[in-house]
Amino acid sequence: MNNPALLNDARRLLARETFTVKALPDPLVETYGWPATSDQTMLYLLPIIGPTCLCILHRLSAYATNEETTWTPHDFAVTFGIGNNDHLALAARSLARLAAFDMAKIHTTDLAIRTHIGPLPERWITRLPPYLINAYRNTTAA
Repeated sequence: MNNPALLNDARRLLARETFTVKALPDPLVETYGWPATSDQTMLYLLPIIGPTCLCILHRLSAYATNEETTWTPHDFAVTFGIGNNDHLALAARSLARLAAFDMAKIHTTDLAIRTHIGPLPERWITRLPPYLINAYRNTTAA
């Protein structure tokens, strides 16, 4: 997921002194999806978005469910083991990746993060190993 526009948005956000993390509301997904902090999220999204993005999603969605939080770019990067001091390239790439997978929206002064995950698109499901495809299909079968 290489999107130069999203990467530039992430770099601009991380160039600020601070930024706010808040929930990304989606009533439909909140009604029919599962919490981003759930085991299902960990199980099914790890092979799709990767460990760093999954950790960021999991932790920030827990905070955003309750209230907005304010972060410095340094604290954000160090918290997730993806940079320190002025080395924020991995942090920017991770935020851009979350946005590319529609798990977050990068705004000028804030990051909106999903608190719930909806049904996975078929193209993501096919990226899972066979045992997870079967588990996912059995879990979501109505």
